[in-house]
Amino acid sequence: MIKWGLTMRKSWFNRLLLSYMPVFIIVVTFIFFVFFQVFSEQSRQEALKSNEMLSLQAMQLIDTSLKAIDNTILREIASSEDLRSFFRSSKQGDPFINIRAVGKMKDMITYNPLIDSIYLVRYTDQFVLSNATQADLDNFSDHAFIEQIQNSKTSKWTDTRMYIPFAHIPGKQVVSLVRGAHFLAEEQGIIVVNVATDSLKRMTLDLFKSEVGFLQVKDQDGTLLFSNGADANADSTKVLTNYVSGYSGWKYESGFIRGGLLNTISMLSNLWFVTGFVMIGLGLGWMVYVTRRNSKPIEQIVDRFSSYSLPIAGGGEKGRMDEFAFISYALDDIMAQSQQYQKQYKEDMHLRTRNLFHQLIDGNTVLTWLEWRKEAEKLLLPLPRSSHLVMIVEIDKYGEFCTQFATNDQNLLKFAVRTVIQELSLKHQIPSWSEWISSSQVAVILFEEEDTQHNREQVELLADQIRAWTAQNLKITVTISIGPKAEEISALPSSYQAAKHALKYKYVLGENRVVWSDDLAAEGQAEAYAHLGDIRSIVSLLRKSDGQWKMLYHQFFNKLKQGLLSNDEIKHLLEYFMYQLNRECTASNKELAEHWVEELLPELNDTIESGYTLEHIHDEMLEVLARLDEMWVAIQENSQHATVIREISSFIEREYANPNMSLDYLSEQFNINPKYVSKLFKENTGQKFVDFLIDVRMQEARRLLKESSDNIQEIAEQVGYTNAISFSRVFKKVIGISPSEYRADAVKRA
Repeated sequence: MIKWGLTMRKSWFNRLLLSYMPVFIIVVTFIFFVFFQVFSEQSRQEALKSNEMLSLQAMQLIDTSLKAIDNTILREIASSEDLRSFFRSSKQGDPFINIRAVGKMKDMITYNPLIDSIYLVRYTDQFVLSNATQADLDNFSDHAFIEQIQNSKTSKWTDTRMYIPFAHIPGKQVVSLVRGAHFLAEEQGIIVVNVATDSLKRMTLDLFKSEVGFLQVKDQDGTLLFSNGADANADSTKVLTNYVSGYSGWKYESGFIRGGLLNTISMLSNLWFVTGFVMIGLGLGWMVYVTRRNSKPIEQIVDRFSSYSLPIAGGGEKGRMDEFAFISYALDDIMAQSQQYQKQYKEDMHLRTRNLFHQLIDGNTVLTWLEWRKEAEKLLLPLPRSSHLVMIVEIDKYGEFCTQFATNDQNLLKFAVRTVIQELSLKHQIPSWSEWISSSQVAVILFEEEDTQHNREQVELLADQIRAWTAQNLKITVTISIGPKAEEISALPSSYQAAKHALKYKYVLGENRVVWSDDLAAEGQAEAYAHLGDIRSIVSLLRKSDGQWKMLYHQFFNKLKQGLLSNDEIKHLLEYFMYQLNRECTASNKELAEHWVEELLPELNDTIESGYTLEHIHDEMLEVLARLDEMWVAIQENSQHATVIREISSFIEREYANPNMSLDYLSEQFNINPKYVSKLFKENTGQKFVDFLIDVRMQEARRLLKESSDNIQEIAEQVGYTNAISFSRVFKKVIGISPSEYRADAVKRA
């Protein structure tokens, strides 16, 4: 092994040295015999041309920058409502208009870093507003210049002048641009833009090196604006290029230092031969040194890999080991292991993050504030604060969402929802931590700063912006529920459960909105059993083909919405609705029963399962019930005894208060056998005679309990019962509560 390592080190050095040498000799020889032959004269000409190009470039650079500032000012005068409001304002002390105008000036300075300062002069009240201060014109430090400009009315860049914004701050040499603020052909003020000459100097500083050349710029009066490089008036300098800007009228002079660049080029021309040999000698020495120095790390790597157990693929010539293949295989194996470790580490981080999140909101384990903080620091999560809120964002119509989008698109949209939650939280300066807790719900913990208590309006604004952005940009909607504030870590599960419970009222509250759990807790909620009588009345009227069933149907759904029932409670009521309908339809004739089982019942079940709002379920069920009503009407019209049963039904609805109402009594009135009356009634209405009579009496009893002040005995007698006890027993069995409880509940709702 030692012998192999020594052989590898020697061969590696020789290989590097021999690899570099031919290239070095060829390149140096070519440069030696070709480049230096033409270098001298060409360099001289290029130096002169470059001086001219740099001077022209400097002039164009400055002119372009000044024109850009000029165009910006003109554009803002023409389009900025903030500037227009300032110049039109006659109220000097209006801070809102002034702040907007200062903001616009700062935007222009930010957009054009060359601008040193800007101030606005309003003629109506001689008021001056700059990006740093405000004052009356007479008290403004630059009032002399403003008066001079008002007299001259020039719109070009001025010559150099001294601008002193504050008395305690040294002044600056600047050039200024003055533009009138014209609105409706009337000049209401001026805008003055100051550019420091030092800024112009810095723009051209890199174009001319002080030891080689110089550049100086003078204004129209011949006053020096700035100078880069050597003094142009010194004996060692010579002006070679002279340009005058057609835009600003400034004069640009540049040249070389005598004995500087040109003499250097001449000296290089004379010494090219000696320099070439010196370069070759230095290059050879450097090549040996660099080769030896660079080979040492590689030799050390090979020595370390020599103890690495890895099969070597392919040998070199004469059985020599291929060290390149050895290093390649070793590095590949190490990189594969490193990537595997990194992947496993990221997965562990993700699992630990999700586990910590669920511990906090589920309350499965008890975490102290210190334990949470330590774990959050390890996982790079927001640190716990003094109080928190739990918010749940749920994708609406999730079944349609899964049908409409492919799996990859669903994951992309979910990623976008979580990302917008994080970005908008940062925008509102509310730290947040979000995790998907189900396929359609992402839970968010909102952290309140130690010194800031976010009020309800801030959190609601954040939630509403998340909802609006999702609807506008992702073409899906979300419903957001917010739990109560958790002052302690142990209260986080309660906040989470409250937010989760609030989402169970989407049938009633609707989708694409923000729901506070506190608001639901404050609302009075109706008892579900109070609606059972309404369901039986609707089914009864529908079975009799009485058009009043639609009115009761609409009232039933209005009560569901006003009663603020949860989704589960509404589903249970609708399932009871299906049970009553199924009982009536299966007891009807064979044709209707088959149609009900095969078509209408599956449609109603799908409506209940896939309905996302109470309005949607209302409309879909109404369409199916209307078809069922048409079938019952057709059956009754085709029945031989339909007329008789309708007369009997009408008679019962008129004479329900008669305590003697029975099958025998109807038999006497219509001359039909009592058993036959019962059979006909069941076949044509789907109800037993007793059930029909009770429904009519209970409907009237409910009306009297709501609208009259009669006692229970009087109401019992008015609906056909001689005993209040019997009436109360039947009422509670049908409605679910006693008559006195029903009356108290009706008064409370009113």
